[in-house]
Amino acid sequence: MPQQSNDPKALLTARTDRPRLLAVAVYDTILTPLIDGGSATYLVKCGLHVLNDDLGRAHVIAQSLEGNATADYWHAIVHRREGDFGNAKYWFARVGDHPVIRDIHGSTAGAVAFVDRCRAIGDGHDVDAEDRQWREMLALLAYSET
Repeated sequence: MPQQSNDPKALLTARTDRPRLLAVAVYDTILTPLIDGGSATYLVKCGLHVLNDDLGRAHVIAQSLEGNATADYWHAIVHRREGDFGNAKYWFARVGDHPVIRDIHGSTAGAVAFVDRCRAIGDGHDVDAEDRQWREMLALLAYSET
């Protein structure tokens, strides 16, 4: 991927290839130290790692902020993208009512139903689900910045 900027957020949010439902490898390893060394909050760094498909780093950050609804939401997405669907449902239940969940899924039950949809798709390709996940991650990133 040609780097035109050292701003990981700009590079990741401009991705033309939507992340798959299940992340299999870090999208761009060059971005990892830029995210870690940046001045963004931990919630934003967590989100950037999720957008970079670096679920290991995102998991560490989300876990360190456990109890914060937005961090717990990132945690749920990490587990969903790892294919750990039961854990994803657990974390969505912990999040409860969240403005991004309401906007993207309608309710926590809708977020859990989306986990089931992702499980059914598995490592397959579903453009509608991938677009929904992309909108969810961008919305949660924007919310994390507030």
